[in-house]
Amino acid sequence: MDHLSTKNATLKMKEYLTQINNNYDTVRETGVEQDFYTVIQPFVDEVFDFTDKWLELAREWVTENQPKNLFVQQVEACSDNIKEICAQSFFVKTSYARFKHSVNSINYTLEKLLTEINKKQKV
Repeated sequence: MDHLSTKNATLKMKEYLTQINNNYDTVRETGVEQDFYTVIQPFVDEVFDFTDKWLELAREWVTENQPKNLFVQQVEACSDNIKEICAQSFFVKTSYARFKHSVNSINYTLEKLLTEINKKQKV
């Protein structure tokens, strides 16, 4: 299994998560929502496409390496959650507590995966 490609894809997912979180914080601060067709849709499509590729890599990596305390279901939930909050990040009415909880949950799974990959790379 290629540790490096899974690691790089996971790092890219963390970048998307940061961008999603920043989108949300900006919308909350300014109260200005972006145009759906020129800003939101292209970004959401990009994240969805990449997330599908990442999920394939991550699912395969977790299945092959069976890291302790990280399961395929967590990776799948992470994928679903990032897709869910991706579009929500552009709207003022999105629940703050729920959004931030999702961000933290996604980040935890991504960090856990990176930690496990780093362990395997050292072996």
